[in-house]
Amino acid sequence: MGLFNKPTKFVLDGAEYEHADPHPEHESGSVTRFESRTEPEVIALVPLVGGGTVEVHGYATFYSKDWVDVVWTDEGAQHMSCWVPAPDVRRPDEGEWRGRYVQF
Repeated sequence: MGLFNKPTKFVLDGAEYEHADPHPEHESGSVTRFESRTEPEVIALVPLVGGGTVEVHGYATFYSKDWVDVVWTDEGAQHMSCWVPAPDVRRPDEGEWRGRYVQF
């Protein structure tokens, strides 16, 4: 992995995954950032290399009408981020979120 490449492999519940790291094209001005320190807790179905998804508990940092940038910390305290299709991201119910602290 190079200096500017972000990690794609992560560990959750003892299992190793690799997210597909989609790079959606956004129209100019279509992406909004949540205000710093107010990023909402979310539960997202992150797309995986080879197909399928895995549920992660993290924070939404940026969003458009079609995509949400989700950040989370894996079991090794590794900071992860991935664009996820908006229909695969939701706000958790009370007491459902099990995420870890993410330093922004």
